[in-house]
Amino acid sequence: NMNLSRQQQQQQRVPMRSVTEYIKSPHQQAAAKIEGSTQTKEQLAAKNHFRKSEAQGIAEGFKFRLERVLREEFEEWTVTLYKGDLIRKALLKVRVNEEEYVHLFLDRPIRGEAWLCRYAPWKSAEDALEQTEDEYEILPERTQCSDKINLSTCTTNLDCNLM
Repeated sequence: NMNLSRQQQQQQRVPMRSVTEYIKSPHQQAAAKIEGSTQTKEQLAAKNHFRKSEAQGIAEGFKFRLERVLREEFEEWTVTLYKGDLIRKALLKVRVNEEEYVHLFLDRPIRGEAWLCRYAPWKSAEDALEQTEDEYEILPERTQCSDKINLSTCTTNLDCNLM
């Protein structure tokens, strides 16, 4: 009797494991994998097309700044490879002409905030996308609109907001 009550006491001390979504049994993981692999080719193609368009849209926001920093105008600006979730992190390989690429390492602390952009210029098609931010240079933040305007020809400097 004494042993039985001790055993019952030990069982009562062990906390019950609660069932939550992030704890998956091997069976649930296998079922999710099978479900993911049963997507049709059309579904996968649509998903990939959407993600590539999303990556291209993100890259578009940095073209002008990179051209200015590198002092060259790119013939093209096409994302050929992308990695990351495209929400808080993105690694992009962007073709800028027939032989050259720029690699972008983008991250942001919170979804919806501005991307912090790092770049690696003058890459080739064979160069792998580096996963560590140390391999990239930081792209300076946007500057004032006066950088885009030639104020030396302005004749109404008296009440100019840009000066």
